[in-house]
Amino acid sequence: MNTKILLMAGLIGLTSAADAAAQRNGRTPEKGVTSIIVNEHADSVANVEKAFQSNAPSTPRENNLPRFAIIGKDRQFYLGIGAQFLGEAVFDWGDNMPSALNFTPSSMTQRTPGNGAELGFAWQSSSIHLNFVAMPNTANAIGLYFKGNFNANSCFKMSHFYARYRGLTAGYTNSAFTDGAAMPFTIDNEGPNGYPSISMVTAYWTQNFGRGFSGAIGIDAPTADFTTSATTKDVNQRIPAVPLYVQYSYNGGDDHVRLSGLVRPMQYRNMAREQNSTLVGLGVQLSGITQIAGPVSFSYNAAYGRGIANYLQDTNGLGMDATASTHAGELTMTRSLGLTGGLAFNLSSKVSANLVYSHLTNWLGNDAVADPTAYRYGDYAAANIVYNVNRFLSCGIEYDYGHTKDFNGVSLHSNRLQAQLALTF
Repeated sequence: MNTKILLMAGLIGLTSAADAAAQRNGRTPEKGVTSIIVNEHADSVANVEKAFQSNAPSTPRENNLPRFAIIGKDRQFYLGIGAQFLGEAVFDWGDNMPSALNFTPSSMTQRTPGNGAELGFAWQSSSIHLNFVAMPNTANAIGLYFKGNFNANSCFKMSHFYARYRGLTAGYTNSAFTDGAAMPFTIDNEGPNGYPSISMVTAYWTQNFGRGFSGAIGIDAPTADFTTSATTKDVNQRIPAVPLYVQYSYNGGDDHVRLSGLVRPMQYRNMAREQNSTLVGLGVQLSGITQIAGPVSFSYNAAYGRGIANYLQDTNGLGMDATASTHAGELTMTRSLGLTGGLAFNLSSKVSANLVYSHLTNWLGNDAVADPTAYRYGDYAAANIVYNVNRFLSCGIEYDYGHTKDFNGVSLHSNRLQAQLALTF
């Protein structure tokens, strides 16, 4: 135990002046960090940053402004090319967390003798992004956004690539079912386990109704994630999912409450009947942000539905949209509930802190063939503090806790102390 304490203290000491997320302070978007290097008198920095932020993803980890921008003649376009280096040192103890990059409760495995703790390093969440806005600050503004980073295998991977025009967003990015602005900030690359946040090919239309009300409706590329049986099998998906929401913004647009829905048709092959069958997943979500007092704000999210497990972070890819039924040739949809809450403390322009808790529960469908090792429920908690040294460099530290229990009653627990150096330009 003394060895663990010494190692953790050493880790904090080595990285306390060099760790965290340089792109934002937990809740409030950056301001005054972009420098215009070409045609610097063409427009104000505030207008340039506003255009870039409106074109970028709203999730806190994504909305980083480029530190340098090129402004076209007569303000016909803004071009920002940015990058961010994120270097992380992590110390884990408890059950095994296989990735130093993502703290994912569902990926935990039972510790083996002699392997109760581990020191690791990661850099793969480092990224390059391009933010292009033509005819900015006009009704005909056209936006193009690209971001790529590295995955756990150190291969460069696209995380966003989309275009925007007059309320239409189309490309590879988060679904309209994801309320990115309400997602709490974590240094951990994965984030809250119960939050619906995955990237896919999607298109959606956003409309401003006035008086703080807005809404959106779209289509998501057809996907399905099943656990099949000997009498069922996967087939090509052919019907897109339909996400939609209605949102009310207040407090000058800084706070909002959103009600979202998801209709998700999914197909599989019924081998007993030798024909395809369709399941219709349905999801509903309440999310938002509200200022509590002074520098403290609260973000929240509750998502519930049948056949939506693949939209939730911790059960993405686990085959839990639907599972095998006791009736030959049939699948039955899983019910899932994801709850997330976060407190953000913007203590000053340089210092911020965040507290995050998330929970995810799955209930197997009627007549489901229970897999005793399947994910029943899990918890995720994080606490961090971020210090912005200057507009290029930030540092911070975070504690993460994860817990899961399967349908067999087996529980796993893991802890992580991580520090991260962020260099943004």
